[in-house]
Amino acid sequence: MTSVQKEQPAAIALLCDAGGVVKQILHNGLDAELIAVGQPFGEALDAGSLEKGRTFFETVRAKGAAFDWELNLAIGQEIRSIRFGGSATADGVFIAGGPTRAAVIKLYEQFIHVVDSPNGASSNELVWQSDHDSQLYNELARLNNELITAQRELIKRNIELERLHEIKNQFIGVAAHDLRNPLQVIDGYSKLLLDKRFGGLSPEQHKFISVIKKNSDFMLKLITDLLYISKIEAGKLQLELKETDLLALLKKNVELNNLLAEQKQISIQFGADADVPRLPVDAAKIEQVLNNLLSNAIKFSRPSTKVLVRAYRKEGEAVISVKDEGQGIPTDELDRLFIPFESLSVKSTGGEESTGLGLAIVKRIVEGHRGKIWAQSEVGVGSTFTFSLPLT
Repeated sequence: MTSVQKEQPAAIALLCDAGGVVKQILHNGLDAELIAVGQPFGEALDAGSLEKGRTFFETVRAKGAAFDWELNLAIGQEIRSIRFGGSATADGVFIAGGPTRAAVIKLYEQFIHVVDSPNGASSNELVWQSDHDSQLYNELARLNNELITAQRELIKRNIELERLHEIKNQFIGVAAHDLRNPLQVIDGYSKLLLDKRFGGLSPEQHKFISVIKKNSDFMLKLITDLLYISKIEAGKLQLELKETDLLALLKKNVELNNLLAEQKQISIQFGADADVPRLPVDAAKIEQVLNNLLSNAIKFSRPSTKVLVRAYRKEGEAVISVKDEGQGIPTDELDRLFIPFESLSVKSTGGEESTGLGLAIVKRIVEGHRGKIWAQSEVGVGSTFTFSLPLT
């Protein structure tokens, strides 16, 4: 362990259980009092990195590995930025942090042999404990070494996949950002032309420019969604949690979306239990969730139907549902609803276009609030999208 400290004085390596509680400190070259066995990993983070740290940990568990996440540690009175990587183990998560990506990889190499071993025992110790018979020992040692090599290779591949995933998100973010500016110009000038700021238009000119405006609006929405989801997948979903009157927020959004619904002769009805308390949420992002669910309900419903929004309290959670009387979604397509760019058989009833990213963004925002979202549907009857948020 001493040699590791000389090579990486500003590094840390931990084994955590599935809930994020530290089971073993493999190396701590940062501060002896930074974290202790039995403490949650998050207690070592600065308050501003808590949400991002939680997302990092959940990403490791969900994807098997996460790489090159920058988190701030609270070391005494000092805030220090450290790069982190992690990989899922048999019963928890291995976390390594260092000043650079190379330092994190070196910690992986140093401690890979203990990642999936009980109590952090080394592979050789495990073999000696099983049998002293020479022939059996040699065979077990060979198999054990092959397993360690396979584990090391798997983690390297997971790290590389995560790195490529990050490069993809960065590329999408840069490309979308560079495309948005010229599209905003096209959209703005087409609006000026339609408003007759430069003189009247013939019917044919008005038709052509309306097509330009409609398509530029859609492309701007797509690019905005691409930028947003690339930020979320890069672990940069930042929530500004403030105590919020959830019922007032819901009522306001229902009223705003009613104006859109009236264009298709659809009515939105709102019902709520009185015991839904104020909640610590990011109001702007919860509005984004509500607007997406309501606009989808309008988009896929037939004229002269209704949409019911309901809010109630249940077992320590606030639950919000949006129920429509639309076409419904086939059962075998429900598990693809929240996947980006998935194409379903159900089409909008008024020719409205969809970017294919709205529900994926909604899911990430809800889960960022430590909530859950799900859907129920019956073809020909309608769909109900429900999400829950913890009361504390």
